[in-house]
Amino acid sequence: MAAQADLFSAAIQPPQAPEGRAGPRLWVRRLAIFSDLQTPIRNVPLKPGLNIIWTPDMSSSGSRALAHGSGKTTFCRLLRACLGEPGYATDAQRSRLMARLPNGLFAAEILIDGVCWVAIRPLGLPGGEFVVQADSIEEAIARGHRDGDQASIDAVIITSFFSAIAGATPPEISRNQVWDVLRAWLTRDQECRLADILAWRSSQTQTRSRAQVLGETAKLTMVRLALRALDAEERAAAVRERELVAAVEEERRRQTYQQERFADGLKAVRLALGVGDDVGFDDTIDQKGLVSLAKEALADAMRADLPKPPDVGSIFARQKALNQEHETLTAKRQESENEARFKRGEAERYRSEASQGEIDISQGGIRVCPVCRVSIDEVKAKGCKIALERCDLPAIRAAIEEKQKKAAELDSEASAAEQEAKRIEALIQQLEPRKQALEAEAKAADAASRAAQAAAKAVQDRVYRARRTLDDVRSLREGQMAAKPTLPATAELEAVRGQLDAGRARARSAIRTLEERYQGVMAAWLPEGVQGSIKLDGNGLKVDAEFSGRGEVSTAALDSLKIVAFDLAALHMAVEENANLPAFLIHDSPREADLDGQLYARLFSLVHQWEEEVEAPCFQYIVTTTTAPPSELQGDRYVRLVMSSTPAERRLFAMDI
Repeated sequence: MAAQADLFSAAIQPPQAPEGRAGPRLWVRRLAIFSDLQTPIRNVPLKPGLNIIWTPDMSSSGSRALAHGSGKTTFCRLLRACLGEPGYATDAQRSRLMARLPNGLFAAEILIDGVCWVAIRPLGLPGGEFVVQADSIEEAIARGHRDGDQASIDAVIITSFFSAIAGATPPEISRNQVWDVLRAWLTRDQECRLADILAWRSSQTQTRSRAQVLGETAKLTMVRLALRALDAEERAAAVRERELVAAVEEERRRQTYQQERFADGLKAVRLALGVGDDVGFDDTIDQKGLVSLAKEALADAMRADLPKPPDVGSIFARQKALNQEHETLTAKRQESENEARFKRGEAERYRSEASQGEIDISQGGIRVCPVCRVSIDEVKAKGCKIALERCDLPAIRAAIEEKQKKAAELDSEASAAEQEAKRIEALIQQLEPRKQALEAEAKAADAASRAAQAAAKAVQDRVYRARRTLDDVRSLREGQMAAKPTLPATAELEAVRGQLDAGRARARSAIRTLEERYQGVMAAWLPEGVQGSIKLDGNGLKVDAEFSGRGEVSTAALDSLKIVAFDLAALHMAVEENANLPAFLIHDSPREADLDGQLYARLFSLVHQWEEEVEAPCFQYIVTTTTAPPSELQGDRYVRLVMSSTPAERRLFAMDI
């Protein structure tokens, strides 16, 4: 039995604050809700130590009112909002509150190292929140919001509690977000259902907390910093590890890419040389290698005969001569045609002149004088009164005959020119078959020339491909010989990981302190026997517990107990100032449905013991519950607010929302 008893942890002792500490460094003294600046709806005084917010279930209330829907979770969220969390409700809940309480507000008196800060948040439109140093909520409301007031208490809390770790956070967490992240741990979402030690904020609560989007590695780092289980050397090693992991990953991707390129290149040259995967770079006894085959392929390509293109110059010369002959004949034809037209015109002019004076050759007489245009008969009868000389009819007749003769000669010459033009046209027509034959010959020569050029290009391409294949084969062989299978940063990465292991070993002292507190909390719950452990390794922080003789405890109940015990162990360390945390904790309905009621009651009794056995409790623990706390804790000293889902005035806002 003695050996078995060693497995069980001794009951945990109440946390002892440093000498001179008369109360919590951070605690909420009061939470109040107002329908407007002058009308309070709810006033909830709180105290250091245990604070119970209770909505009795049917078994303890004796009524048919449900234990849900009274406002327990909203109460926790209002506290969180006063402590700096951006969202105090979901969008749907906030819309209903704005509709019912457009001028409403809520406020909290927050004491930090003895100084009272009042945080005021509107229930209506955002933008009117402020934090001010004042003695009471009423004083802060009377003072009102002024320019320069802080919108959140985060900066005050960060300066008071987290200056030692604010510069050591992961890259994704800024100094201004330290309290935002750790507040999520100390005031877990009820929606997370205590599922994991790092499950703090559910996305469905719409809190806009940084913890809502952080990965587990970053949150674990923050927990270790808060528990003083992460020193500067390990942090530096962690930073270097991230750098080396990124470098190794980049090098791995590069080598993978190079290997893929090598495989693709080798496949391509083998395909180009028409050989299988069994052919290597160098010659063997049985077969030639890729280098020799590529050299032979290049030599064969360079020995290929280039086709001789046809002599298109002579064809072009003959076409030019034929075109010149055609142009000469065309010019001569045009000249003859022009001459014929000109002489026809001249002949017509002479005939026209011969016809002047209306010569009537058929009657043999001239009726009009060609000089004065007077009738001859009149001239003969009366005499010519215009001309001074007597008309010489024979001379006129001779001139007419001369013109008629000239016209006839010109007609004859025009006819001769026309005949010459026709003869030249015939010669031009005789050139057409020769022209067509030369065009066909030129077309055939052009096709043959293009074919010769294509054949020459094909030979040149073959030579280029063969030379390229040879170059690729040589490059691939050199790359294979120069390849290094080991990554350059691997050795350093192993060394850095050794430093991380050493850092985790150094952190085991703080983890061991936490583990002792954790085991003590579990033993206080289950004095019949419990084995608990907390382990920190490269896979994270593992919290385990095994119960003896408690087969009825389900996995969900066991998990919730482990997480509550973990948080209380951290609270214990914070009270003794062995952690970079305020000794402040909120648990929203931590009981699972199948958790034994007596076990759950011991949670209240344990925290009550911590409060009673010291002169002044230096922590604040706020817990909401539907299960009745132990009877000795049901008085006003510990139960700070009792609510019910019905009637409406017993809900948190004293109305339907």
